[in-house]
Amino acid sequence: MLKHPPGWEEQKDIHRPALPSLVPDHSMPSLHQNLPLPCPGLHVVPSTVCVAESGRGWLPGAELFTWVFGPLSQPQQTSRMAANKSKSQSSLALHKVIMVGSGGVGKSALTLQFMYDEFVEDYEPTKADSYRKKVVLDGEEVQIDILDTAGQEDYAAIRDNYFRSGEGFLLVFSITEHEAFTATAEFREQILRVKAEEDKIPLLVVGNKSDLEERRQVPVEEARSKAEEWGVQYVETSAKTRANVDKVFFDLMREIRAKKMSENKDKNGKKSSKNKKSFKERCCLL
Repeated sequence: MLKHPPGWEEQKDIHRPALPSLVPDHSMPSLHQNLPLPCPGLHVVPSTVCVAESGRGWLPGAELFTWVFGPLSQPQQTSRMAANKSKSQSSLALHKVIMVGSGGVGKSALTLQFMYDEFVEDYEPTKADSYRKKVVLDGEEVQIDILDTAGQEDYAAIRDNYFRSGEGFLLVFSITEHEAFTATAEFREQILRVKAEEDKIPLLVVGNKSDLEERRQVPVEEARSKAEEWGVQYVETSAKTRANVDKVFFDLMREIRAKKMSENKDKNGKKSSKNKKSFKERCCLL
């Protein structure tokens, strides 16, 4: 029997509903809804469901548990799903791409076209915008992280930090601006200076706005010759028509992947050589 606290008096005029009525057929209360359930001998805390009758304990059945605790268990389930999703994404290869070039050449337009299949013609000058997307590269699901940097001279001082984090670079100019093409040499020098410790830096030269052929100021042969001098690929794109947009991003990711594989192979080779040397040093003639 459920014992009553001292001074408790039975309230006979209170109507106690039958147990089946405690569970609504087609409704679910919010977590802050108080149910009018008399619970003699128990301290009823607001927003807490108390179901008892004559000291016989809690109402059995999965229906009540789901009704009361279902909303409470949902955040934990969502949290686990988010954790599993995060773990799955973290296991994917991540390739970090930096968009480099003078202001107004279409770096942001190329990025947004690749990310969302949209051409944005009018937009504010970029300071630094970051994007991430899952793509399938040669049958393998990977992630690409794109940092769209500012081309204005005002941001030249902070570009070093951006370049250090990059694994590959799209060096963009507009075929309608010869000055922007000339500036690519300066951007390249800055990249080489920041990444001086690396042997071969994945980089593509991109001549954007190929849809404006009638306004071309940079001949194809001139741009191609400069790219060959630097030992890199030259591709012309159009963010407006989407011509070669996917190509430049995927080709650059392939170069990044190849470099990573080469570096891992070198590391494993050095580690194996070191282990063999260590084993020989431990050997002695008997």
